[in-house]
Amino acid sequence: MEIKTTAGLVTGSQKNHRSRRVLILGLGNILLKDEGIGAHIATELQKHNLPENVEVIDGGTSGLDILLSQEGSYKLVVVDALKAGKEPGTIYKAGFKSRDKGELTKIFSRKRNSKISLHQVGLIEALAAAEKLNRAPSEVIIVGVEPADVDCGLEPSQLVKQRSAEIINTVLEEIEDAVYED
Repeated sequence: MEIKTTAGLVTGSQKNHRSRRVLILGLGNILLKDEGIGAHIATELQKHNLPENVEVIDGGTSGLDILLSQEGSYKLVVVDALKAGKEPGTIYKAGFKSRDKGELTKIFSRKRNSKISLHQVGLIEALAAAEKLNRAPSEVIIVGVEPADVDCGLEPSQLVKQRSAEIINTVLEEIEDAVYED
């Protein structure tokens, strides 16, 4: 199986390669336009013929408890709206190994009394709880999108919707990075 990305082809099963498990978690409230981008991206990714080592979950607004049900080593890719003050439609990507989880906390808490994601506290708490239960991901990648409009509405804004293919490609490249040689 092959998936085409800007970085090349992602191959799900090759000789002399092993694949690490990848959990893609799309977060967001689909009732609030761009706030639901993670859930919309998860829905689109579920239509792809992805490698067997990849699971895509639409976590909605409460999907972070899913982390507590995971076992074994895995890479977590979270897709969510992320308000960090850049131009609407900006795509952010940050990655952390489990040993660097403290960096995640620092980044999300750098603006005192200000949330950059409606799910940030839940993510930090879920990762901490998962670690205590030995269920934490070995790596966390956050793919965030600066929202343009979080008013009531079932579809993302046109600006953010136009970035969907690039967001999906960013996630697919993380799947490629999970394949390594024996």
